[in-house]
Amino acid sequence: MANNNEIAPIISDASVNVAELIAHDYVIVCDTNVYLGLYRFSPDYANFALDCLREIQEYIMLPYTVKIEYNKHHHSLFKRRQDKIENSIEDTMKLIEKQQNSLKNSCATLITRQFPGAHEFQDEIDEKYNELKTMLTDYFQERSVLTLIQDSWTNDVVKTFVERLVESNQIMQDLPRDMIYSICEDGEKRYKKQVPPGHKDGKTKDGIRKYSDLILWKEIIQFAKEKQKNIIFVTDDVKPDWWNIENDKYELLPQLVKEFAKDTKTRESANDGVAGPSMKIVPFVSSDFYEAISNSMNVPKSDVVEQALKITDKDYIDMIEYQAFDSIYDDLKYSGFQYVDESALTYVGAEGIEEWEIDKHEFSSFRMVERDDDQIIYELIYDVEMSSNSCDYLGKDDDTQEIIVSPSYKHGVMGQLTISVVRTVDMLMDFEDSSDFDSSEIVSGYFEETSYESCFVDEDNIVPNAYTTCPDCTREINTENDGGNGFCVECAPNH
Repeated sequence: MANNNEIAPIISDASVNVAELIAHDYVIVCDTNVYLGLYRFSPDYANFALDCLREIQEYIMLPYTVKIEYNKHHHSLFKRRQDKIENSIEDTMKLIEKQQNSLKNSCATLITRQFPGAHEFQDEIDEKYNELKTMLTDYFQERSVLTLIQDSWTNDVVKTFVERLVESNQIMQDLPRDMIYSICEDGEKRYKKQVPPGHKDGKTKDGIRKYSDLILWKEIIQFAKEKQKNIIFVTDDVKPDWWNIENDKYELLPQLVKEFAKDTKTRESANDGVAGPSMKIVPFVSSDFYEAISNSMNVPKSDVVEQALKITDKDYIDMIEYQAFDSIYDDLKYSGFQYVDESALTYVGAEGIEEWEIDKHEFSSFRMVERDDDQIIYELIYDVEMSSNSCDYLGKDDDTQEIIVSPSYKHGVMGQLTISVVRTVDMLMDFEDSSDFDSSEIVSGYFEETSYESCFVDEDNIVPNAYTTCPDCTREINTENDGGNGFCVECAPNH
C-alpha cells in the first residue's frame, strides 16, 4: 500500500529520491516519448538512460496505450538512428572536403591573376583542412561511436527492454472500446474548453489519435485507483497542456494534479461507508528522472553525460539570444509597421512610415513551445524601441517635376516582439557549443507610441503644450485637426 503521508511535489525535480519513493510502493509510468526518445539521444547518453531504466525496471508499469504507440514507431526510429551514426563520419567528411575544394578554387583565381603568395596560401588551406579531418576522426573515436555500433546497438535494445516489461506482465489492461469512445466524447468537450491534457493536439491530429494523451491519462488514473498505487509519471511532452514551464522548471499543471487526486480517491459508497485516501503523483521530464535515479541509486554517468545533463534550455537561449534577434533584424526594419497600430499614432504623414530604425532591444524571456521528434520550438521575447519618420506630399516642382514633401514627422515606439526559433537536436551534437538553429521568424509584436515630434514645431521656442494640445478638449493638435489660434477644428469656432 502506498504511503499517503508523503507530500508529492508537482515540479520535475532531479533532487527527488526515487529509491525512497519506490520503497514507499510508488509505481513508475513512462510516456511513449520517453522510450522513443532513447533512439534520439547520443550513444553515451542513451546507454546511461537505459542503465537508469534497467535499475528500476521491476517497478515500471507500461500503459497499454504506450505499448501500441511504441510499436508503431520504434522500427523506423531505430533504423534512422543506425543510419545517422553510420553515416555521420562520412557525411561530415564530405562536407569538409566540399568546403576545402571550394576555397581552393577561389585561390586558383588568385593564382591565375598572379597574386603574390597565392600558392603558399593554397598549401596552408590544405594543411588546415587536413588538421580538421584529423580532429573529426578523433572526435568520434573518443566517443566510441564505432564500438557502440558493433556492440550494444547492433540489436534494438529499447525494443528488448519494452518486450521484457510485457513478458513480465508489467502492462496495464487495455481499456474497453466503449470506455475509449466515452473518453473521446468527453475529450471533445474538454478540448473546446482547453482542459488538459491533450487539447494542444486537437488541431494537429485526427480521429482517436487526437485523444491519445487523454486516453493515457485516464488509463494511469484508473490503474492508480484500482491498485491503490502512487505514481511516478515521466513524460517528455513539454507542451503547455501538461506543464507550466518557467526558469527551466517544469511544473505539472495544477488542474492535472487536482484531477488525479479527485479521481483516485476511494468513495464512501465503494468502501463500506469510509472514504479512502487520494493517490499521489510525482512528475518528471526524462532528463531530471535519469539524474534522480543516478543520484539515488548510484548509476554511474560519464563526463559526456554529466555535461549533457547540465545543459539546459536557458543555456542554449543564452547562446543564441543575440543571433536570433539579428536573424530577423531586416524583417523588423522594413516590415515593422505590421506591428504598430498607426491609427493610434499622433499623426502619420500621407507618404506613410519609412523603414524603422531599431534603437534598442533587450532580451526579456523565453519559453519552449513544443518538442516534436528531434525538433524543439522556442519563443523568445524582446523589449524593443524603434523610431522612424513620415512626411506629407506637397506637390511637384513646376520646373523639375520632382516630388516635394514636407519636413519629417518623427515617431518613437516601444513594445514587445516575439520570435519563434526552431532547433534540431542532433544526437551527435556537441552540447557545449550548440548555438545553431534551423529557422527563425517573427511571431507577433505590439508597439505603442512613446514620442512624436511634428515638423512644424519650432524647436528653439517650444512652450510645453502650447499649440500642441487644445486647451478646451485637451486633444493633441496636428496638421489635420488644427483649427487655428491654438484650438482644434471642433473647438476653434467657439473662440
